[in-house]
Amino acid sequence: MNYQTISAGAMALALFAGSIAAFAVEDSKEATHDGTVVKISSSELVMNTKENKEHTHTLSDKTTMTLDGKSCKMADLKSGLKIRVTTIAADKKAVSHIEAISSHKTFAHTHDGTVVTSTGTKLVMMNEDGKEHSHSVSSETKITCDGKVCKASDLKSKMKIRVTTKKTDEGAATVIEAIDKNTDFA
Repeated sequence: MNYQTISAGAMALALFAGSIAAFAVEDSKEATHDGTVVKISSSELVMNTKENKEHTHTLSDKTTMTLDGKSCKMADLKSGLKIRVTTIAADKKAVSHIEAISSHKTFAHTHDGTVVTSTGTKLVMMNEDGKEHSHSVSSETKITCDGKVCKASDLKSKMKIRVTTKKTDEGAATVIEAIDKNTDFA
């Protein structure tokens, strides 16, 4: 009987610990979206998205900010500046990081090039320097062709693409933007 009680207690503890770990993984998922600064204060950021929709995010003392790859202050983030906002799954309004670019062409973790091959789970691309590299594609990867939602199978060889990857995994694509008829990225 004592062994059964101890085993049941150990089992309950293991299940509890496992569920905490599962929630921690869910909370650590990062979500990013791009736009421009409308205004910023110590507690909130108002931004315009690429689709020209204005919305507000909350900021905290833990929110980190960079401008052209260097740490910056809130006062450096002026209206109209191009930004990429990172939030976590637990609260899509709460900002963990703001990456702003002024003199750089693209955000960090962004790769421009052309499609070599594309399957449902893997994209092989050639960067602007002629080097091939691959990215994993998941069901959560957002894929657009000329600004419209599409599938990995719609990406054709030699199509111009911009791939955004996770900060924590350069091999995992989070966004793939392809252009075929348009002349440049949004």
